[in-house]
Amino acid sequence: MKPPPFAYHAPETVEEAAELLAQGNGTRVLAGGQSLVQLMKFRLVKPAVLVDINGVSSLDALEMRDGELHVGALVRQQTLLEDDLVGESWPLLREAARFVGYKETRRRGTLAGSLAFAAPWGELTAAAVALDASIDVRTARGERTIAAREFFRGPHHTALEPDELIVRVRFPALPAGHGASFHEVSARYRDYAQVAVAAVVSPDRSAELVMLCVGPVPYLLTLEDDAALDEQLSDIDPPDDVEASAAYRRRVAPVLARRALRDARAKAAA
Repeated sequence: MKPPPFAYHAPETVEEAAELLAQGNGTRVLAGGQSLVQLMKFRLVKPAVLVDINGVSSLDALEMRDGELHVGALVRQQTLLEDDLVGESWPLLREAARFVGYKETRRRGTLAGSLAFAAPWGELTAAAVALDASIDVRTARGERTIAAREFFRGPHHTALEPDELIVRVRFPALPAGHGASFHEVSARYRDYAQVAVAAVVSPDRSAELVMLCVGPVPYLLTLEDDAALDEQLSDIDPPDDVEASAAYRRRVAPVLARRALRDARAKAAA
């Protein structure tokens, strides 16, 4: 199928993009387009106006600033796998990105786009929550910051307002001696995750886990004692869908969480 007609704009500055979004009228942002374009083809999404931000060169920066990793809205998912700074200081981003699509799609897809799309299986959403990222958004009125842990409201639903544009995602520095790991199970190689877990272990041995596909949004657990894991997972309410049954997810979630914890603790001790 082909999408219905829409107006197309290709701004060259953030300000111009923000002004276009401020006009409303069913406007959507196009960055990588790996998800949006497919939905448009099947007419599941019918934007009246498409704002293509690929010409906004200021949004493609990946840099260390003020002790944080700044990832611009146009930084591609493949870059997270290839960049040495990411691999050395924020290895969880690299581990999560390995499970995202294929190399061909990762060369177009963006971190910011993954967060804005808020798919329940989105590996990079779990990494952003686990790493306590901050999401800077811009409108014609100004700029604000949304914590990743407050950003996701439900499947494909976020705290973004219709006129807001993600301009960067910021990841705070992690302490020396931390460990991180990402695990996922799927029915077939590169299929959507049935369950996924991101784990970060601090030098004091406390841990945070973020799980996907066990609830409507990334599910955050804080553990002082690994023995409390089963108790914290006892009230999960996973979906029952074409990818996996709710019963299967309840069985797999604790197993995958323990694997992620084990690997994160091993890396912290290395």
